[in-house]
Amino acid sequence: MDDAAAQAIKADLDRALIDVGPNVGIAFGTELFAEFRKRGWLTLETFGVLGTTFLATKLPAYARSHYAFETWDVPDLEFRVGKDERQT
Repeated sequence: MDDAAAQAIKADLDRALIDVGPNVGIAFGTELFAEFRKRGWLTLETFGVLGTTFLATKLPAYARSHYAFETWDVPDLEFRVGKDERQT
C-alpha cells in the first residue's frame, strides 16, 4: 500500500473515532492491520478488565486507547469501529 492510500484510511479511521469513547475497539482486516503496524500507528498498551489493572496485559492499540485486532471477518483493507455504549 502506498503512503497516500494509508494516510487516507488513517484519516477515515480518525474521523470514525471522533464520536466514540477511548475504550472502543477496532477490528482491522489482516492487510490493513499489518500496514498500520508497519507504520508504527499501532502500539502495545496495557488493558485490564473493565478499565482496571485486574488481569492487565499488553495488547495492540490505536491512538494508545483503542484496542486493535485483526480479523478475517473484515475485508483486508477495511476496518470496523465497535459500538460505544454512550451511543443510542
